[in-house]
Amino acid sequence: MIYRIGLAGCGTVGRGLVALLGEKREYLEKKYGFSFSLNLVTDFIKGTVASADGLNPREIIENLDRSGGLRSMKEALEDTRLADLLRRTPVDILCDATPTNYETGQPSLGILQTAIASGASAVTCSKGGVGLDLAGLKKLAADKGVKVRYESSVLSGTPLLNLAQGPLAGCLIEKALGIVNGTTNYILTMMEGGADYADSLREAQRLGYAETDPTGDVEGFDAAVKVCIMAQEFFGCKLSLSEIDREGITRVSPSDIKKAREEGKRVKLIAGVERHKDTARGYVKPTAIDLTHPLASVSGPTNAVCLTTDNLGDVTVIGPGAGARETAQGLLSDILDIAARNA
Repeated sequence: MIYRIGLAGCGTVGRGLVALLGEKREYLEKKYGFSFSLNLVTDFIKGTVASADGLNPREIIENLDRSGGLRSMKEALEDTRLADLLRRTPVDILCDATPTNYETGQPSLGILQTAIASGASAVTCSKGGVGLDLAGLKKLAADKGVKVRYESSVLSGTPLLNLAQGPLAGCLIEKALGIVNGTTNYILTMMEGGADYADSLREAQRLGYAETDPTGDVEGFDAAVKVCIMAQEFFGCKLSLSEIDREGITRVSPSDIKKAREEGKRVKLIAGVERHKDTARGYVKPTAIDLTHPLASVSGPTNAVCLTTDNLGDVTVIGPGAGARETAQGLLSDILDIAARNA
């Protein structure tokens, strides 16, 4: 089977996925028996290209590099309504790499719903849609006989959700503690080295770790949405963003860092979720953790989550939490998982 792939959102991550698909085509065929055609790429700003015969990933990258968009390509279309595009050029798997609103889950939630309703499986790296209504998306997918995957919505390309679903199958997860936002972890690492908050934030912005408006990261919204996803995935409990006990890092001072160091601890922005009677309790909070804890050694923009299980005790996964290629890898692993389950 040749899988028809579509992509919504061709920013940093979407471009990374297109590049990865072009680069890995022969390897994917040889290693996994996975054949694909890239049939649709749509982006609200950069434009839309579609072809039932398949698009050339290299040409897409060249056009993005040359003009910043796709409208000069011969396959360019004016229509950008996803439902219409999918009727015109059906795909088997639609990848969502759009930005998202933490409160509404849009545009990701609508994109996923539209893709699934069209009969396509859906893969996303966006947090809002799955954070807001993962159960609803799973039900819609089950009703349509397709799949929805979202590995890279929490730790980019570092496997966490698939780890819990696969190798940890049979384990009861009792709680999860994590560093799930690379921006804040970088800033706190800089502060531990002697820099103040403002200088650390500016450096994070210069390096591309932080947005011009860093509120989503430094106030803990990004981490809180990921807690919502983990609560649904690990405990089957739907928590709203307002139910997460959330505190960012803007009030962490050099004296807090110094006091923790004197006590043999290190300040990290910890995102946690644990079973609480018949539901779950989630929080995001700057916490001084012992240097012996696995999360204490995680520095810079790296992410990590420690899962406490009944059968294996604590299992910690550490890896990149951001980046175009890294996040695209998470999307690619989900694509391959869908193909393997359909085989």
